[in-house]
Amino acid sequence: MTNSLKYGLGALAAIILLFLYNQNSQTTYELNAEVIFNDKIEQISRIKFLDRTETIELVKTDTSWSITGHDSLIVIENKIDNIFNKILKTKREMLITSKEEKWSKFGVTDSLGKHFIAYDSGDNEIAHYIFGNTGQDYQHNYIRKNKSKDVYRTDSNVYFLLNTSSTYWGSVPKEEVVAPIE
Repeated sequence: MTNSLKYGLGALAAIILLFLYNQNSQTTYELNAEVIFNDKIEQISRIKFLDRTETIELVKTDTSWSITGHDSLIVIENKIDNIFNKILKTKREMLITSKEEKWSKFGVTDSLGKHFIAYDSGDNEIAHYIFGNTGQDYQHNYIRKNKSKDVYRTDSNVYFLLNTSSTYWGSVPKEEVVAPIE
């Protein structure tokens, strides 16, 4: 074997070893996303949204939803679907902080954040999350479970779905026009 072939094989072996080492060290940077709500969605019979100034409550009766205090509005079904298919399926990706003094930086304090609270049929709180959307990252939110110090970044932006306006969740029913009988 010539010296140039020995050096070439040695360099190739070194490159392969560096590649394998790099692949192994990259696995530590993988995100382990976990869905925020693991319980059965069928358990939810009442949902409350709170922000700084307003509160709205959606109540399930049999299979239909209504807005508390707004009997004249009909709930928009795709908005309810968004709760179960987007908000509750949101994944928390990475721990951002566990320090309470940093909560305001991410908008997850009790007064700055938007609260999502779900209750079961026995009026027991089964989920209470505080969402924040402070900063420059508009593809993600920050989330903190009530009574927890841990703040996580979410995998998607669902902040706009946590709306407390009654007209966001419901619409005025269209009046049927009855044609006069001739």
